[in-house]
Amino acid sequence: MMGAFMKPRSKRAFFLESVVLSVAGIGVYNAVIQFLVYPAISRRIGAEAFGHVLTMLSVMSVAAVSVGAGVNFARMANVPRFETENGDYNRFLLPGLVAVALCGTGTLVCIGAAHPASWVLYPLLCVVSALRYYGNVAFRLEINYRKNFLFFLLLSVGYVLGLLLFRVVGLWETPILVGEILAVGYVVLSGTVLRRPFWKTSENLRKVRKSCAALSTAQLFINLTMHADRLLIGALLDGTQVTIFYVASLLGKAVAMLTEPIAGVAIGFLARTKSFGRRQFLLSALVSLVLGALAFLAFIPIAPLLMGLLYPDVAAEAKPFFLIANGGQIIYFIANLLLVIVLRFAAEKYQLYINVTYSVLFFAVCIPALQHGGLPLFCTLVLLLNIVRLAAVLILGAWKSKEGAQL
Repeated sequence: MMGAFMKPRSKRAFFLESVVLSVAGIGVYNAVIQFLVYPAISRRIGAEAFGHVLTMLSVMSVAAVSVGAGVNFARMANVPRFETENGDYNRFLLPGLVAVALCGTGTLVCIGAAHPASWVLYPLLCVVSALRYYGNVAFRLEINYRKNFLFFLLLSVGYVLGLLLFRVVGLWETPILVGEILAVGYVVLSGTVLRRPFWKTSENLRKVRKSCAALSTAQLFINLTMHADRLLIGALLDGTQVTIFYVASLLGKAVAMLTEPIAGVAIGFLARTKSFGRRQFLLSALVSLVLGALAFLAFIPIAPLLMGLLYPDVAAEAKPFFLIANGGQIIYFIANLLLVIVLRFAAEKYQLYINVTYSVLFFAVCIPALQHGGLPLFCTLVLLLNIVRLAAVLILGAWKSKEGAQL
């Protein structure tokens, strides 16, 4: 397959197939979780309680993605640099999983568990989710996006099966946990990253730890600010307001999250590209911006109708925020996509600098905005901050890409 991959026409066709399969996989996943599982949970427990569930899911995502996706991106970024072994990453991943479990337990202490089973299910969900975010790298390393599609398909099927269980036991963790376990099980059976040798290391262990630490920290700040809206609204307002903002920005998040598989395909191919300069980066930026704009325009007329169908109890309150909240989400994810591409020719520290600066500004600006202006002022300032962040990424990419691929 790799011989055909190297031919220009075959390479383009293979890239297109990879993008289509990845977008299809993540599209099915998002459709199931956003438009089937979450509305079912909301209808069962109500808007106020669902707001608290969204807050817990945000904490889980911040912890799990920071560890899992951080190590995932580190492993992909290291492909053109040096040889590594599973143990190089597992020795960073294991303590990270312990930290994720402790974070889940700490969250339960802070908010109080509604059911005794949550003290087991929620920390377990956090750990399995982190493994799922990391395990996906197995198919990126192989550039096997057919397996990647099946990975997301099984994840989605697991959510549906778990939803049937949820209707019986009434524990909101069950739909998501069943899906995550099914996806991780598929990685174990069909991939190599979660199989023996677990602890064998290479001579580049120290370099791997450094890249994992840098990218996990960067992912921490990315996801902290990405989910900070729910966390801050929940802390400063109430659970119902969390649900209103979630519904207002739902389509933006769902559409924008399609950048995640595209980013995965991009970094998989860029890791094997001999050169990548300013022209290629600017073209990537232009395509990303155009696709983001088209996606935003496409769902403007659909949003009020769809949200009214899925969340009828809060759709009217969320309607005034549809445009501004969804626009902010799409701009944020476009910047994330371009940051992944920038990894091809710029050191990890630059991604860390941008995300730390953004996080500091986010909390410094948005906390008083929520306190004094509520959701309207908050949504406006989030949009402006995301525009500034995207501009910083474009400047960084244009600056560093003129030197070509350095890594």
